[in-house]
Amino acid sequence: MSEINSYLLAELKLLPFGIFDLMLTYSKLNNVKIAIVGGYIRDLLIKKIHNIDHYNFIDLDVLIEGSAMSLAKFIKKNIHNVELCLIKEFDIYNTVELNIENLKVDIASAREELYISPGLNPSVKDSNINQDLKRRDFSINAIAFEILENKIYDLFEGISDIKNKELNLLHNNSIKDDPSRILRCAKYASRLKFDISETSLKQSKYFINHWPWECSENESRIKFPPGISIRLKMELAEIFKNDNVSEIIGFLYKWKVISLINKNIKLDTTFLRGLRWIKKLEGNLMLYLLKDSYPLKEHCDRFYINTKEVKILYEYLKFKNILKNETEKYMKFSPSEWTKFIEENNINQDTVKLLIADGGLFWRPFFKWLFIYRYIESGKNGDELIREGWSEGKAIGEELKRMRYLQIDNSNK
Repeated sequence: MSEINSYLLAELKLLPFGIFDLMLTYSKLNNVKIAIVGGYIRDLLIKKIHNIDHYNFIDLDVLIEGSAMSLAKFIKKNIHNVELCLIKEFDIYNTVELNIENLKVDIASAREELYISPGLNPSVKDSNINQDLKRRDFSINAIAFEILENKIYDLFEGISDIKNKELNLLHNNSIKDDPSRILRCAKYASRLKFDISETSLKQSKYFINHWPWECSENESRIKFPPGISIRLKMELAEIFKNDNVSEIIGFLYKWKVISLINKNIKLDTTFLRGLRWIKKLEGNLMLYLLKDSYPLKEHCDRFYINTKEVKILYEYLKFKNILKNETEKYMKFSPSEWTKFIEENNINQDTVKLLIADGGLFWRPFFKWLFIYRYIESGKNGDELIREGWSEGKAIGEELKRMRYLQIDNSNK
């Protein structure tokens, strides 16, 4: 057994809840191959080769040449000393999510994928470990360790790429089949400090800039399959939550594949400031990335942006133009006038966040309204005014509003 095989075996035996021994027992009893694959193996190898520990162990990818559900049920039946062990099945790809306490184990039956049309979800059929590895995105994620024979599967020289800190797509149509892979490439470049290979970069540039993202206004929405739109938005949501989004967008810009999202993005200090702000504000990253796209409708169509979010984008553009065209007027606004402007126009909070992220002359009053002004009350209620001699009716409402505005203006002194 090689040094790397011995190292991986020793590390896998340390998996919590005795899960390695349970899988090994199942493998022997049923004469079926089970392998650990994906990010956990990759990060163990990075730790071994570069002495860098990237892994935050919360999930594990398991591959079986057989029934994923059968293995999950076996683990659940035989695991001990755990309070929680839940199984969730996904029939479409014969995969199972096994949640053991705070550990998530994704078990997949080995499968082969066929992309009938670029960007659509693939058709699948049962297969073996070798074939399953061919459907993966990068060579560094296509390394598997089969636990019964202690065998490493490395069909695409992923270990060599780990040594060279290089990101290599698996085949010539990787990006054509699933353009969201370039997002994952940027994510790994940021997380692992690896570089995209020249061959993979050339492929990415070609397909991203030729299909399907460069389109004319009269091309149909069907040009943009919903499956790929969902994958792109999921990748962006994960990046926004867990990663350095500015650096990742920077890679897309540097690699000249930013048109995957919005070709009008300009990677300047204003844009990067806005990215930081939209994350601080827990705003909508997708809307921030699309806010200045042109033509807006086509960009929204390609990502299947819902009606409510499209309305927010148009509202943002409307008020951005209003502020731009009447700058002198709004420069003189008091805090209460800003409050009245925002509330009487019923501006959506996500629109407010986009206007804050935009920077410029008026981001502060929007920021103060979001976090201060809108929470300030008049100091009295209607009943108190009636007791003071006010008559019921519209006048009380106006007086409460006047008192609130006064409180807002005083808060800014």
